[in-house]
Amino acid sequence: MRRLFSPRLLSLTALLFAIDYAASPFLSPLGGRVDLLYLVILDYAFFLSWELVPFFAVAVGLTRDFLGGHLFGIETAALAVTGILLYFGVKKLERENAWVRAVISFLFVLLSETLSITLGGWLEAPGVFSGDWVASLLLTTIYTTAFSPVFFWFTNLWFRRMPALKQYELFR
Repeated sequence: MRRLFSPRLLSLTALLFAIDYAASPFLSPLGGRVDLLYLVILDYAFFLSWELVPFFAVAVGLTRDFLGGHLFGIETAALAVTGILLYFGVKKLERENAWVRAVISFLFVLLSETLSITLGGWLEAPGVFSGDWVASLLLTTIYTTAFSPVFFWFTNLWFRRMPALKQYELFR
């Protein structure tokens, strides 16, 4: 089993937090946005350590809660639930298939955003639900899923992952 954090993972996550909070207006065309922090959780599940993804999701949720935006604990609770579901999904399904990764990414972002918005609306401001949050939810899910192959390619370079070498001849 791998470690929960590494220096490269911490630096990538810190960079993505900075981009997510500083460049959020630029990354949100038409009401939706590309959520880079969901993508780092998905990358962790697909390529680094699916066994530890619930703990990593909770760590990202705690950090999001500390940086503000919602009532403390909403992001942590949403990412804890979806991190556990992601753990069971990635454990049973084929992680190497790009289509499976796209479907899992879509469902993870959709469920995480739904839980976050629902908990936020229920605990922070009752009666805030309107058609705008549905459009924002769907656009965020679509944008994040569409951007995921580019993100996975970038993290492949960032972590210097190499494809498994196949040995065709044992003796020469």
